[in-house]
Amino acid sequence: MRKGVRSIQLMVGVVLVAFLFCGPTFAGGASNPKASLIGFVYGQDGTTPLPGAVVKLKNLISGAIYESSPADDYGIIKVQGIETGLYTYGVATEKGDYNAENLVGFTVEENDIAKITIVVDPYEKDVAEAVSQVEKGLETSGEFLVGTIASFDPTTRMAQVQVVNGLLRLNDKIHARGRSTNFYQEITVLKVGNALARHLIKGQTGLVQLEQEASKGDLIYVVREERKVMPFFLAPVGVAAVVAGNSVVNYGIARITDKCRPTSPKK
Repeated sequence: MRKGVRSIQLMVGVVLVAFLFCGPTFAGGASNPKASLIGFVYGQDGTTPLPGAVVKLKNLISGAIYESSPADDYGIIKVQGIETGLYTYGVATEKGDYNAENLVGFTVEENDIAKITIVVDPYEKDVAEAVSQVEKGLETSGEFLVGTIASFDPTTRMAQVQVVNGLLRLNDKIHARGRSTNFYQEITVLKVGNALARHLIKGQTGLVQLEQEASKGDLIYVVREERKVMPFFLAPVGVAAVVAGNSVVNYGIARITDKCRPTSPKK
């Protein structure tokens, strides 16, 4: 299921809604129309309702937090007062909490009804523990030591990285640091052997494409990017994804670009 959720996110996540979030409407205006949100929350198979699940959303501009009614037997949740904006979200269930990997946007008029479908996807136990370790470390210091460079090929700039804490994930922002090494980058290539990988956990070794020179023994830290929002939960058991929405919903938004960072109208 996780592969399926990821493919859905990628199909829609590569399109950033600049027309919505870089314009004056998003930055604030004379009126703030409010809408209702109706959604369905399903389990890993995408069809089994999750009664009791609560969806939490945070508006990245105003900081307002919205909490849904507990899902009924059909998995239906409701939220009142949603405004146009970009949101992070999470899903709380009886069996654990799920953080969103992507963001969701709403473009609403007064009394609109936004409709979404959310699917939760649990991690394997060891991955859940590793994610929790990294998130707690990032909350404390903003950087978390995950690995060391065992070897580096200056021709290909491929580094063999051994993970010593938590996990290292594709698209993580890292800080490579050593005696003569000090740079930041995003991980765009992660391999185990010749196969592409989504993550490495403690005890695993894989190949990472680096953008600059590095040396054996350099340390690799995961960094909390300034433009990323702290997750709702520090010990998630999996991820949540909005996999469907009506015309007022923009889902699978992968990131906020530097050219399109929302700024508060108070600044």
